[in-house]
Amino acid sequence: MSIRNEEIGDLVLDAARVCLLRNGGRKVTVSEVARQAGVSRPTVYRRWTDITEIIRDLLTREVLTIVDAVLGERGEPQDLDALADQVVTVVGALRDSELMSSLWREQREFMAPYVFERLGTSQQGVLALLADLLAHGQGRKQVRAGDAKRMASMVLLIAQSFLQSGALVSDILAEGWGTELHSVIVGYLRPVT
Repeated sequence: MSIRNEEIGDLVLDAARVCLLRNGGRKVTVSEVARQAGVSRPTVYRRWTDITEIIRDLLTREVLTIVDAVLGERGEPQDLDALADQVVTVVGALRDSELMSSLWREQREFMAPYVFERLGTSQQGVLALLADLLAHGQGRKQVRAGDAKRMASMVLLIAQSFLQSGALVSDILAEGWGTELHSVIVGYLRPVT
């Protein structure tokens, strides 16, 4: 019985997640991941050129899985408050993700390009989803007029900034961070009357 290519991809990403969590977010090797997945290194190398690509794909999967779970649970937001609640919920889930927090803690040099240099696949996916949600909100007159993609970019930057730097002010914001983030998002998107 042969394993399909998609199944091998999931096996390898699952194994990479296990290895990273076991190592507290510190670097792992392709050999470790292949061994954990129960496949050969050449099998892994047929799909990914190095461990960085594996981790990049794992991060994309992690972020999009979290976003899909929140949206699947709550459905399309019916008003601006619900939209802001969804953003806050996604941020909270990403913040609580053991994988994401361990990578931010142990592999800042790997994570830094997604902050300072380029949009990753997961960020592009979230950006497209946000733009669609904002456009729907604009259609219902619940979100102010403007270019939905540009506005989604700002919401992404606001949320991402909190994720990356929120620890700096965690003693000030404490458990009220969600309320503050919600207020910022609603204030930015609220229609001008």
